[in-house]
Amino acid sequence: MPLMGYNITMTSSSSSQQQKQRLQRANSAIERERSAANCAPLIINTNDSDNTMDIPIIDLSTKFSEDEIATQLWNAARNVGFFTLINHSIPQNQIDALFTLSSQFFDMDLDIKHRYPFDKVKNSGYEFMTQKPPSTNVVDLKETFQVTAREGCMDNLWPELSSSSLSSLLLQQEDGGNGVNKQQHKGLFQEVIMEMITSAHALACRVLSLLERRACPHVKRGTLVNAHHLWGEDGQCTLRLLHYPPTTITENVQGEQQEDEEQDTRNDNDTHIIKTTEDDTTNTRWRCGAHTDWGSLTLLFQRMGEDGLECRRRDDEGVEDTCAWVEVPPIEGGITVNIGDMLKRWSDCKLYSNMHRVRMPRSVEECAKSRYSIAFFLQADKSALIENRTNEPITAGDYFAARINAHFSE
Repeated sequence: MPLMGYNITMTSSSSSQQQKQRLQRANSAIERERSAANCAPLIINTNDSDNTMDIPIIDLSTKFSEDEIATQLWNAARNVGFFTLINHSIPQNQIDALFTLSSQFFDMDLDIKHRYPFDKVKNSGYEFMTQKPPSTNVVDLKETFQVTAREGCMDNLWPELSSSSLSSLLLQQEDGGNGVNKQQHKGLFQEVIMEMITSAHALACRVLSLLERRACPHVKRGTLVNAHHLWGEDGQCTLRLLHYPPTTITENVQGEQQEDEEQDTRNDNDTHIIKTTEDDTTNTRWRCGAHTDWGSLTLLFQRMGEDGLECRRRDDEGVEDTCAWVEVPPIEGGITVNIGDMLKRWSDCKLYSNMHRVRMPRSVEECAKSRYSIAFFLQADKSALIENRTNEPITAGDYFAARINAHFSE
């Protein structure tokens, strides 16, 4: 049952009354779940600055040569660490299909989702508010379902969406067929995810290949791509579905005072930059705390209207401003890409692995909405040797194990 034969959509409503009801239900539900997870009340981020800054947009279409594209990728990866790909190889309906199934999965009852618990050894499964970045030492306000493309990692972890959870899901063949019956629902979640992993892996490997000549001249051409495989016995590439639930609004007098102080000192020419204290001590919670990714490349699929991703700002001299954050907004038809620590090491630090986070909502309307995203982490095989000219060689497996253990709470 090939995915490309289906058009997947969800029913939705935009009436103000339904939005208010949704806010009330969402606040009640998330408070119950947060209480069960021993989480503190939320503190809303009240900063309302226009904090946009240019994140490079790179067109992969055939109107540019491979050399031209490689140069643009090199400049973005070296100077910013983030960029957006457009006219890439992944069809929008494939992306939309996975977002729809992701929403349906996260809408299921918590006890059902916990039937597929996260396994640290496999780096796969469902987790609810357990990721704890060292930068904040508090758990992120999100839930995820993770799939590691390694042999055996997903045994007994593939969810089967129930008929009730699919009640608002409409699947129709593009040729006007009779749709999909209940038996065809079984395995759909797995199929859609595996197809996306294949597509994302191919795109990420193309980017990696185009970066290799300048970033890693010390390795044989093709070394980087050949170190990242899918579904082998030591593969580490991972796809993660993410859901940041609606949040409650808690007045934060201390945060408002901090905001006033920052407004007084902010440069008028930098009103698009969020200025904070270095450790953000006035913010007790984050949807996702500040961190760098530990793989080679990350492809992030974002939905329009669901903002929140921010990365660190660097000045013209390449110095990172630890108190300034810039938005990495969704782009229609685009895929956000960032450099990870593994590739930074491979490149002798020529490439920039930028710190990033997902901020808290800033308005009542934003609090009422979930944020969904999909991340594909291109990560070298466990046996792959990461070599550069300044550090001792290390296997990707050893490098990866230390990072994952530091990122999840006990």
